[in-house]
Amino acid sequence: MWTEWQRWLAQLHQVASDFLAPLGPAHPLVILALNLICFWVGVKIYRRLGNPLLHPVVGASLLVFAGLVLLSVDFASYQRGSGLLNLLLGPAVVALAIPLKQNLAVVRKVGWPLMLGLMVGAVLAPLVAVVIALLLGGSKTVLIALTTKSVTTPVALALAQEMHGIQSLAAGVVAFTGIVGAVCGPGLLRWLKITDERVVGFSMGINAHAIGTVRALEISALCGAFSALAMGLCGALTALLLPLFVTT
Repeated sequence: MWTEWQRWLAQLHQVASDFLAPLGPAHPLVILALNLICFWVGVKIYRRLGNPLLHPVVGASLLVFAGLVLLSVDFASYQRGSGLLNLLLGPAVVALAIPLKQNLAVVRKVGWPLMLGLMVGAVLAPLVAVVIALLLGGSKTVLIALTTKSVTTPVALALAQEMHGIQSLAAGVVAFTGIVGAVCGPGLLRWLKITDERVVGFSMGINAHAIGTVRALEISALCGAFSALAMGLCGALTALLLPLFVTT
């Protein structure tokens, strides 16, 4: 616990130092403004057109990418400039537990079916991706990144570091998984005639973590609560078991 606090304080010190640096294209103030403006525009476009393919995570990411190309800022500089947002990522994920607290009584009524679904989903989600990557000749670093695909970014980064994987690759895999799940998940579940918001939310949380939970909250608070529950339990289960299987 103390080590985590030390790491968080070191990140805070680094962020403060970056803000005091001379102004340039990769300065945190510029990157922060770019992120906020692109996300705001992405939300506006998504709400106006209502197309799942233009989900703010997708649209804003494309706009940020275009902005970085225009500013000639590489990924490493962008990542450092986004230090403040990365620092706030953990507390933001914790805040997703609020709808879970508001619907705790409903969640308790379906405890055992949820646990069974969690065990199956948390194992199958990364296992299928790893098996496909193995058949295609994926390297060890790719396989490690894929094992973290269904947990939220802070957990995935910590697991990648623990298993000597590449954190940036793990973050990319997690983001891609979340975007695909948020965009395609609700439509796929409707096509399968699954309309129970509890099941929809739980499926979104297991497969698309925080991004899926944000999408589930757009459906309803109940759907978001079950998604937040699945995201948290899936992250905890993966964090406990995955290092044991990978290191043995």
